[in-house]
Amino acid sequence: MNRRTKSEDAKNEEMVLGPSVSLPSLLDKGRQPDGTFRQLLYDISVVSTLLESAREYLAGRLGVTSPQYNIVMVIARSGGDGVSVSDVATRLNVTGAFVTNEVKKLVKGDLVVKKTNPDDGRGVLLSLTPSGYAKVRALEPDLLMVNNRLFGSLSKADFHDLARIMGSLIGVFGQTVAVLKVLTAESEKAVRGSVVRLQSGKRNK
Repeated sequence: MNRRTKSEDAKNEEMVLGPSVSLPSLLDKGRQPDGTFRQLLYDISVVSTLLESAREYLAGRLGVTSPQYNIVMVIARSGGDGVSVSDVATRLNVTGAFVTNEVKKLVKGDLVVKKTNPDDGRGVLLSLTPSGYAKVRALEPDLLMVNNRLFGSLSKADFHDLARIMGSLIGVFGQTVAVLKVLTAESEKAVRGSVVRLQSGKRNK
C-alpha cells in the first residue's frame, strides 16, 4: 500500500489551480468549485463549432460564405420592401461596414439587389434578386432538416430559456472582447516601446 508523505501532499496542493471564476452564482461546492463552469465553456465551444459546420453546409448550398449566408437569410425574411444595412448589422451583431463589404460580393453574385431608401435618400434597402429568392426557397427543405435535428431535443420552455440566455450574453461578451482588444493593443505598444529603447541603447554604446 502506497502512502503519500506530508511533503508530497503539500506539493500536490501547490499544483492545484484556483477557480477560474469567483462569482458565487457560478460556483459549486467541493474541491472543484468551477467544475460546472469549465464544462459549460467547453460545451459552448463545441456547440459553436458544430453549429458553424452546419451553417457552412447551408451556405455552401447557396454558394456563399457563412457570414454571407447570415446576411442573405436576414434579407430574405425582411419582406419585399427590403431592409437597411444598419438593421442587418444590428440583427447579426456586426458592424455596418462589414455588412456593406459582404453585400458588394452578394450583389456581384446576383443574390442581392440594392435600391434607394425612399425614406432616406442617402441610404439603401437590400432585397433578394429573383435568382437569390429562388435559391433560398430551394434551400428550405435542407434548412428545416438541419434546424430540426440540431434543436429537436429542446422543449418549448428550454428553447425560450436558451434564446433568452444567449441573447443576454451577447452584450457582455462583446464588451469583454472589446476590453481584451484594448489590453492587447496596450501590451503590443509596450513591447514595441521596449524594443525601440533597447535598440536605441545599443546604438548609443
